[in-house]
Amino acid sequence: MTEFEPVGFVREVKGDTVSFFLNQGITLSFGQIVRIDSDNRSFYARVVDAGSSSTLKTNEQLREAEGKESFGPYSSFRHVDAILLLESNAGNIRSPTFNPNYMDHVYTTNEEDYSILRLSGDLEIGLLRSGENVLGEVGISVKAIPKMMGMFGMTGSGKTNTELVLNARIIDNPETVGLIFDFAGQLLSGKDIGSESGLGDHPLFHSKVRYYSARGGKLCIGLRTLTPGRLWTIFPEIGRPQIRVARRLYEQLGKCWIEESREAYILEGYLGVGKIINYKSPNVINALMSRLSDLPSHLFPPSNYNFIDDVVQNISKGITCLIDISGLTSEEQQNVTCLTATNVAQHYKRLWENNFEAWKKLPTLLITLEEAHAFLDPEIRKTIFSDIALTYRKYRVGLNAVTPRPSKINRDVFAELWTKVIMKTELKRDRDYLTQNTPYMEYSDTEIKMLDIGEALLISEPQIRFAVPIKVIHYPDYLKQRGKAEYDLPPSKPLSEMDEKLKRIKSAGEFLAAEERSRKR
Repeated sequence: MTEFEPVGFVREVKGDTVSFFLNQGITLSFGQIVRIDSDNRSFYARVVDAGSSSTLKTNEQLREAEGKESFGPYSSFRHVDAILLLESNAGNIRSPTFNPNYMDHVYTTNEEDYSILRLSGDLEIGLLRSGENVLGEVGISVKAIPKMMGMFGMTGSGKTNTELVLNARIIDNPETVGLIFDFAGQLLSGKDIGSESGLGDHPLFHSKVRYYSARGGKLCIGLRTLTPGRLWTIFPEIGRPQIRVARRLYEQLGKCWIEESREAYILEGYLGVGKIINYKSPNVINALMSRLSDLPSHLFPPSNYNFIDDVVQNISKGITCLIDISGLTSEEQQNVTCLTATNVAQHYKRLWENNFEAWKKLPTLLITLEEAHAFLDPEIRKTIFSDIALTYRKYRVGLNAVTPRPSKINRDVFAELWTKVIMKTELKRDRDYLTQNTPYMEYSDTEIKMLDIGEALLISEPQIRFAVPIKVIHYPDYLKQRGKAEYDLPPSKPLSEMDEKLKRIKSAGEFLAAEERSRKR
């Protein structure tokens, strides 16, 4: 690897920090990965800071700048600070066991370094950035999905495009399936990513994706499918006495318990409901019936149909489900997302507990949750998504928490997100949260602020144990590269042969019809 010209040499090393002089005319970038050859080892480091100075003293620099005095020969220089991340020794790569030495040469990374870093994965989402150039593919492993992940970046940083690319790879992979909650209605058509291309344009959309939308009336959760236990999910603040009343109503009235109890409440108030179960507490009954009466009819009609059952069946078959909840109120969005995620996640859990062989046949599931801070904020009551992040790893259920406000995610949950895609983030509170709570990101505050649209830092432990600077693939470019779907169908017969066959069939039909007419005569 040493046949390439060095870009500088080490001036000082302390712990995992390396400072080196940069040769004149050489330009690097924040976050760029460089290689430092030291004896029989190579070290890889990320650029985190840079400075420029000269050998003149400050007062001499001022006098020269003001034109008051000219000084004899002196040196100006640029120094760069980098953080060690990996060590390569005889083909083995691992975390650094030591550090480089003074005057060791520094090089930019090349294709050979890319192969050593082992950054490719089952689900490719971008290319390794090296200054102004890009090298090979960077992706995450299917095994990383249950270890949870997050996508963070300010509005306009490229989160929607990154969601599209990742979920397109999941659709392509027979081992994976996606459950996607689209809050803004962007993912089907891909609006707001610079091109009218979305998941609806994926070559396998009609065979491996199901689209559900409130506009199409497909988000119906029939009242007769709701059991009292599901009230915890719909009304997180509901009290235990109300749940007990609901269970008694369910025992007496069966699956029509909500409809019949609402009718009794309309006719006779709490007394009418109390008669059904021989219960006389007005406060508890009024509180429960107030909640049940507020269930919107367009989302909770009096029927036996529940679209979530269809979602569970499709997910189990490896069919990705895209649920467009734009246009619903925030409360309705929370109901749909929490109820759907609960049913799907618990389906995986039940099979793992009761039918392990059937569970092994399930595809690995990634749940994409936009506006994740509204569900994972430590100041609000816990939702199913907290449970998924903390306890559903062994069931092969993963969560992708997408949000512009990572600082609002519960720290316990954030610690479980082993894969992170970090895009441009301007709010200092969010940058501090990312750098202070993510391994290998301690010195990356400046870099996160300087990222361009479509650029990101990727960490995916244990596969990728450092922040990799990537250029996320533009989704329309992915579609062009992906091409049309190949279904391995036999070649079609020539039209002339098909026409001849149709003529013979038509002639035979006319002959039989003529014979039938002659018999009747």
